[in-house]
Amino acid sequence: MPIKSNYDIQADKCKLEFIKMDHKKIAEKFNLKYDEDYLYIYFFSTKYRLNKRTGHIEKTYDNSNYIPAKFNEIMTLLDVLAYSKEDLSLSGKWINVTNLKEVFRTGGTVTHTDLFAASSKKFSGKTDQLIKACEKLNGRKITQGDVGYIIDIFDFLPIMFIFYDEDSEFPAECKFLWDENILNFMHYETTFYVVNYLFERLEELIET
Repeated sequence: MPIKSNYDIQADKCKLEFIKMDHKKIAEKFNLKYDEDYLYIYFFSTKYRLNKRTGHIEKTYDNSNYIPAKFNEIMTLLDVLAYSKEDLSLSGKWINVTNLKEVFRTGGTVTHTDLFAASSKKFSGKTDQLIKACEKLNGRKITQGDVGYIIDIFDFLPIMFIFYDEDSEFPAECKFLWDENILNFMHYETTFYVVNYLFERLEELIET
């Protein structure tokens, strides 16, 4: 029997908590469809279904064939559904997640380092492909960076993605901006799960 990783163990714990939740209340809160077996939600324009009895999460790209979701997807979905506050609203103000007042107020540790340097480098010289990938995610173009889009994480929650291609002086760089109220929707740590998944999805779309 394969040994489970710490990631798998953490995801399994969250799934068990999801099973206990009031699924009808969740569906009403986020205006989600559900049936006897599943709760349905769109994450980065992809349809997901959460099994109400097992907590298992799957996604489909063709509305027919489902494949298992991975760690970053699972943790983001379950955190938002379980943790988010009752009265959710967007402030309309975009900020860097490391500047959130709540992080410092609660004693969170933030280091100002480029956590996304390696992933940013993968997009270097691929601005045309990156633009097409963002548009496949139904991103809304903005006039920032060499590539700039507002992309919906969920129907009710956007993220701003800005890419600067490398030049003779600076390496490639990706920036992510969030609504100032993001910590009403998810834990601080979950913002990194979101970004990691977005990198994965953009790379997939560029390669296809």
